Amino acid sequence: MDSRKIWTTEEAQGDFVRVLRDAREAGPQEIHDITGVYELKVRLDRTKPDAADFLARRPVKG
Repeated sequence: MDSRKIWTTEEAQGDFVRVLRDAREAGPQEIHDITGVYELKVRLDRTKPDAADFLARRPVKG
């Protein structure tokens, strides 16, 4: 579901939480200002262990 939205700097500053949420849920967001166009997109943090892998490696008790 790629629902790119174009934000002005003022809109993005006024509703930054929504910009972040939309980037996470709908895809990359563009923020336009006089210096250029910025793209905000979410990247998975591969430095944290995967919860499913962690649980699968635990010994079964009982």
